[in-house]
Amino acid sequence: MEINIFDSVDGQVVQLKNEHTGESAEILQDLGGALKSLHVLIQGKLENIIAIPQESQFSMAENDLYPSALLCPWVNRVRNGNYSFLGKNYQLPINEKALGNAIHGFLAIRKFELGKQEITSDYARVILYYPYSGDFEGYPFPFQFEWEFTLFQNGKLDVSMKCLNTGEGEMPFACGWHPYFQIPGTDLADYHIFFQGKSRFLSDSQMIPMKEELLDMKDGLSFRTNQIDHVFRLNPSEEHVTELVDTKLKRALFVQQSSRLFPFLVVFAPANEQCVAIEPMTANTDAMNTLDGLIHLKPKDFFQGNVQIWVGNPLELTR
Repeated sequence: MEINIFDSVDGQVVQLKNEHTGESAEILQDLGGALKSLHVLIQGKLENIIAIPQESQFSMAENDLYPSALLCPWVNRVRNGNYSFLGKNYQLPINEKALGNAIHGFLAIRKFELGKQEITSDYARVILYYPYSGDFEGYPFPFQFEWEFTLFQNGKLDVSMKCLNTGEGEMPFACGWHPYFQIPGTDLADYHIFFQGKSRFLSDSQMIPMKEELLDMKDGLSFRTNQIDHVFRLNPSEEHVTELVDTKLKRALFVQQSSRLFPFLVVFAPANEQCVAIEPMTANTDAMNTLDGLIHLKPKDFFQGNVQIWVGNPLELTR
């Protein structure tokens, strides 16, 4: 295993690589620690399973679909950018002007610092961190955020997120991750997705949840027959697995999270693209106002959770 660091059009790249198989993960240190690519072996062929929608139209920093972005310290939208916490009102900048919301936090394009690096025969690991001083308008709560990326020899990627409250008072907090996945050679219509969804949310004209409806998810969802762009509430489990199946070529991609730590999942297929966003979230959209999943971090307290990604054969025989 090895770690390589080099420059690119998107800034400095930290690459974790298995030099024997060619499998690798490329992380953009200068753009919020976004995962630019993840090359893994699928049926003996090296494939990139991370998609960057709108890649030919926009740079990573300007891409309004937030590919592989860290969503922190809030996820999705805050209605009108306004919220109250412990009796005080705050106004965030409106960066989703068409709908009038503050969206996806502010760490997605900030430059992270390079922390500890570790290489063994079994894995390559790197820590990226960002010390936030409280300077973002409408969010005066200092913290330190850490990404920890570990690529294992078997091709599995573990992504850990940790946030420490470094301020003197409580802070409202949520985090999530916005990767888009693809299985090259497959059309969107050939994907089928399985996960333990308990309910889904229907949104109003500002894309803020207005209604929650219960679901029966035993048969999963087909992208051939469903338009999917929802927040889902998950059944609680220490090891919740989302399975994205390529029904044409019988391949599968897996995303695992604790649905106690990340009890929400956004699934979204952007128009005119052949990829699917699978987004683990600690909180619901507009949690700064609804409190649905919002975490109150006390001084020196921290949140930590991880997401794992791997590929393999579909689990059809065990379903």
